[in-house]
Amino acid sequence: MNCYYCDRIKPAAPDYAAAEAAYDLASEAPRCARHWRFLCGRCGKPRHFMSLGYCAHAKQLFCAECASASKEERGPFWCWEYCFLYQSPWSGEWCPSLDRIEFEGRLPWAGPGGLTSFLSTEQRLTRYPQKPGQWRSDRDFSDADVQANWDANAVRWDAVYDDDGDRNRRYQSDEPMLALLGEVRGLKVLDAGSGNGYLCRKLAKAGARMTGVELSPEFLRLARERETREQLCIAYHQGSLSELNMLASATFDKAVANYVLMDVRDYEAAIREIHRVLRPGGLFVAVISHPSFACGPGGWVRPAPDSPRSEDRFAFRVDLYFHRGPYLCQWGNFDPVLSFHRPLRDYWQAFSQAGFAVTGFDEPSVTERGRRELPPSRVPHALRVPFSCIFEAVKIP
Repeated sequence: MNCYYCDRIKPAAPDYAAAEAAYDLASEAPRCARHWRFLCGRCGKPRHFMSLGYCAHAKQLFCAECASASKEERGPFWCWEYCFLYQSPWSGEWCPSLDRIEFEGRLPWAGPGGLTSFLSTEQRLTRYPQKPGQWRSDRDFSDADVQANWDANAVRWDAVYDDDGDRNRRYQSDEPMLALLGEVRGLKVLDAGSGNGYLCRKLAKAGARMTGVELSPEFLRLARERETREQLCIAYHQGSLSELNMLASATFDKAVANYVLMDVRDYEAAIREIHRVLRPGGLFVAVISHPSFACGPGGWVRPAPDSPRSEDRFAFRVDLYFHRGPYLCQWGNFDPVLSFHRPLRDYWQAFSQAGFAVTGFDEPSVTERGRRELPPSRVPHALRVPFSCIFEAVKIP
């Protein structure tokens, strides 16, 4: 049985000396010693060989998490189109990942300081029980639960935003969302579920007269602190989107809900309320996490689950699409985020029943800016499945 990675390299390099697999033999990705896991000289944890750099100065391996910084460098070698570079925590040098230095013939395998001394003693990767990224709950949740969940995450959420939001908004969904929203100069616009206020600020700078409504007092505090500093004349209100009692009927020209409706418990009431506060002919644009690919108990199928390469994810698994109900999703270092899964058709029906005509729909992948600025691995990965979708709806006069 050959090594999974040796078999991937061999077609691109016929003279490559493929090795027998010795680790993880019962998996779909059995590996030889060169392509197994090694111990980081900084944290001592075993890592995938592509997640490690070798510092010649310290004669130590170090992992991506212990590196001072990391980046990707374009340039084909063997069957790959880029390599990882990790900045040594000891010398500050940029060191390529072990797959790249093997390709260059510089792999320090044997002898003092050689990689054999760092080889993990694990014989296999532990895959069971699987740690679910998302799971369903049979508990009934209230708006108070939703509010508490977002309050707990607000400061950490705000920390990953700049003036263009986070990476997903900046490189995938904001550009098509703003194109559907159209001209806002001089118009009254509602940001329904305004979070830390980044979109309110962006639209206010484009000339809109902005109002934001947010359930989380902690998010609202962050937004109001920025408003105090920047003085953009944004009005913020605290409350549930399903009860917009603080807003008069037929007063807004346009409304936007940016990754909000899937986190609203009573989304049908929220859509009715947004319909109420819009003027006849008013436009509503709603971005939601895609219920096929960003929600529910699915996820990427990965034969080598420790691999840092997105192309080592073979397919996306979709399951329980028609299940309706609350679920908790683990993202990064946030507390599990509370959302509510629904099939796409539920949103279409809710728009129609509230009195909207759905006039546009999009499933964004990656923008031109994203193609220019994202790391080499991210663009083809973003083109595989849509992680969000956008509705354009008009209030029928």
